[in-house]
Amino acid sequence: MIRQISAHVYERRVHPEGVSWFINTFLICCDHANVFIDSGLGSQAIEDFLPYCDQNKPNNLIYTHYHFDHVWGSGALSFAKIIACEPFNRLLEEDFDRSHAYFKEIQEGTVTCVFADTLIDEKTQMGPLTLYPAPGHTQDGLMIHYPQDDLLILGDNLSDQGQGLTPELLDRDAYIKTIELAISLKVKTLCGSHCDEQSSMVLESILKSLTSTSSV
Repeated sequence: MIRQISAHVYERRVHPEGVSWFINTFLICCDHANVFIDSGLGSQAIEDFLPYCDQNKPNNLIYTHYHFDHVWGSGALSFAKIIACEPFNRLLEEDFDRSHAYFKEIQEGTVTCVFADTLIDEKTQMGPLTLYPAPGHTQDGLMIHYPQDDLLILGDNLSDQGQGLTPELLDRDAYIKTIELAISLKVKTLCGSHCDEQSSMVLESILKSLTSTSSV
């Protein structure tokens, strides 16, 4: 269920019963903090990472976007900082009750609606991590660059496993810019929320598919 995917990064994967997709959440063990990337379908997602954390360091949480499978477990810990991209809090407030009513059968542990205390709208440094607004799949998309381990976490801006090159898009033009930014970072490994890790070469294929379709 949990595996180490690089020197300092752990991935938790679960396959909820009754749906076709799986969900990955991540823990990055930084010198300054234990950094959780998304909180999954309930408190169990965070709790399962705790044996891999340094109990002497603060816990921080970064949301990649507001969708239910990325936010439900945030009540499992008291976080020193919770970061998301604008307009995360508004979107979460508008969506939470509806999503819980529809998907509550697949929750893991306790579900809590926890808003971000830090909202960004531009490139932001957080210790060794660089956070970038990454709209496309959603308006509030956020991606996390970790140069030390040469990887980029893109959340749902990578397609679900077996579902083609691109995810469901809210804003195609914004997504093209997000992919162009991801390419410019020249990372080795891409991590997504519903797929295996991938080589950064897939970004060129994504961009080509989008721009060639746009030019038709």
